[in-house]
Amino acid sequence: MKAQRAAVLLASLGVLLVPAGRGLARDSNNTDAETRKTAYSGIIGARMVDPSLTSAVSPPGLAVLLTTDRKDRRAAAKIGLRLGDDFFADLRFSVPFGDPQDEAEPITLDGLARSAAVDLGIHYLAWNPKLDVDEAKAIRDEFLVRNPRVKNFVLSLNGLKGEPDLRRRLLAAIRWRAAFFAALRTKVGRQDFTYSDRSFRSFSAQKTNASLEAAAGALFPELGYIGFSWEIQRFYEAGEAADLILPFQGGPVQQVKRVVMGPPARRTRNRLQVEYRSPILPWLAVNPRASYFPKENIVLLELPVYFFRSPEEGLNGGVDILWTSKGQGRFGLALFIGSAFSLTPD
Repeated sequence: MKAQRAAVLLASLGVLLVPAGRGLARDSNNTDAETRKTAYSGIIGARMVDPSLTSAVSPPGLAVLLTTDRKDRRAAAKIGLRLGDDFFADLRFSVPFGDPQDEAEPITLDGLARSAAVDLGIHYLAWNPKLDVDEAKAIRDEFLVRNPRVKNFVLSLNGLKGEPDLRRRLLAAIRWRAAFFAALRTKVGRQDFTYSDRSFRSFSAQKTNASLEAAAGALFPELGYIGFSWEIQRFYEAGEAADLILPFQGGPVQQVKRVVMGPPARRTRNRLQVEYRSPILPWLAVNPRASYFPKENIVLLELPVYFFRSPEEGLNGGVDILWTSKGQGRFGLALFIGSAFSLTPD
């Protein structure tokens, strides 16, 4: 029995294969794609969900959402693709649709918040759950007793959809252990600027902003996800805006015109961040984050609270409460809403 237990191999995404009449499967290449997707989405996905698309590490999937941070509103979308058992990638697109004349810095201190950006992430997952082989055999035998006409049955989460009590037993027979994540993200964005020189002549310029982020974390079944990240951004910042009183078309009537004096200046910013994610209820999750910007000696605290109609359907959304130590300290409030549609390709 010990040798048989040692021979049991589970694929890194929770593959549970027990072919009827042939003992336990040894070849992880014979994995059931639906089982892998169900296990990943149901166990990992529930703890890794991030409807606001702000965290560096996330499970593969497709999401569409709208976000707003005071006047700094954005639309974003993400699509994910699995690259094997341990690697996957996701591509995010984001476009600002706030007031382009508002030059105030976002409270998140994100230098690319005003850019139309493309964001590519490469992720690595190390996850090795273990299965109670004796319990799995008992579940398989019980299924065959209930369904005597089924031939060549392979025990899997997907195969037990019609037997919810056996499916729960199979999930309980898995020792999930911790899952370890690593990610590398790069973002490139373009931003338009309009400014004036000392002669009040108007100019336009388009600049390229970019960032690189590295992240790692661990998902503990009973505690939730704890992660760390480091990001460096190179971006352009608009000059100071001023209200000028100028003659209207050279006549006696005057007008007030708001202009930005001088071209945009290039900036570099580093950020260190720690985050925690955990579902509290089936319809409620939290993702507190703390960020530190060493060059500027600024602290940013965020408390996103996510609300779900259900894990599988309906609209998802939430609220993000923010505080930054910049200046005398200030608070912010971000609201976001997105579709619950999720696609986890194998």
